[in-house]
Amino acid sequence: MNDLLISGAFVFGLPVSLLVIFRANVAIMFFAACAGVVLLDSLDPTVVTTAGAVVPGDGEAYVRLAVIVVTLIFSAMMSRDSVRKMTGYMLHGLLVLLLGLMLWALLPYLSGISWLLNSVDEPVWQYVDDFKTVIIALGFSLSLVVALKSKPVK
Repeated sequence: MNDLLISGAFVFGLPVSLLVIFRANVAIMFFAACAGVVLLDSLDPTVVTTAGAVVPGDGEAYVRLAVIVVTLIFSAMMSRDSVRKMTGYMLHGLLVLLLGLMLWALLPYLSGISWLLNSVDEPVWQYVDDFKTVIIALGFSLSLVVALKSKPVK
């Protein structure tokens, strides 16, 4: 249960904190997370192994996690000050929920970090995993609408 709370706090806390601190466009962050997943899938395993050798223990797993986290932080920094109105915060809040659910469903198997993998046994995670495709499709569609409707960042 503790691993479930820790993983939930991480996958939901990171996008929420980026939204609050940077007032970042969560639609762009959703696209960046999808790009990070694709990048992680196409990354050469020797690069991950070499970079993971620097960190003891679960080094490779933390390198995989860092790829996605860095894409989220970079996209938040590039789209800072994009959300200004309360209606924008409500819509981006919904996107944060979908982004967190997507990360919660994908990160355990993509990264292989032990405290994320321990949350896989919980019934709540299995329920989210059952609807993973719907969550990603809904998040992608809503992110596309928000990104097309938003004004360019100056």
